[in-house]
Amino acid sequence: MLFRAHTVKGEARRRGVQLLLHSTHLYKNLPAILSDGMLHTPRSLSTLYGSSASRFLHDPRRYEKFTVGLDYLNCALSFPNVELLYRRSKTGWKHEWIHFALDLLLLDHPDTQFCPISAAADFGKHLQQGKAGFQAMYAERVLDAVRRDQPENVPTHPQAEILVRGPLNLDAAQTIIVPDSAVSDEVVRLCEMHERKIRVEVLPQYFVWPVWMIKDEEK
Repeated sequence: MLFRAHTVKGEARRRGVQLLLHSTHLYKNLPAILSDGMLHTPRSLSTLYGSSASRFLHDPRRYEKFTVGLDYLNCALSFPNVELLYRRSKTGWKHEWIHFALDLLLLDHPDTQFCPISAAADFGKHLQQGKAGFQAMYAERVLDAVRRDQPENVPTHPQAEILVRGPLNLDAAQTIIVPDSAVSDEVVRLCEMHERKIRVEVLPQYFVWPVWMIKDEEK
């Protein structure tokens, strides 16, 4: 299937984008996701678990004044939001998280929203839809971030974010990306236990700080 340049997916393809990533916790979240076959939003988690839903959220306080985010899954393009994952897990994040690679067709869904920085910044006022929203993620400068060393398919700001409306059926997840063979074995075991046929791929490069975010004096 060909994607025309005027679509978001077409623009993403022109830039070489191949991954739409939704990161989640291996031990806290993945078993429940595989059990019911859904990627849940904060609101749908609240419906399912009531006051206990916060244990599944990466940052429960994020939604106190960011109500639009309650109905969305937060995603990253081409590379995970390592700053977010590091803050949540400190030094253990490499072995506590996995990444779902979602269907890129979701980029063209009319409800999908794009943000050049964190979607929760200023209560969500920087969110945009469509091709203009996507292109804003690749501006030459976004706040203090400039396009310099990052690959063409990586947004300018390290916390650029895409919101995909959910809950989302697990069929939209094409691959589960893991850091090493030990985590792969555990994820494969869970998938088999819950009878989920999802490809599991070991890609350690998505669990380290990217070279373009390392300061010159630290290289």
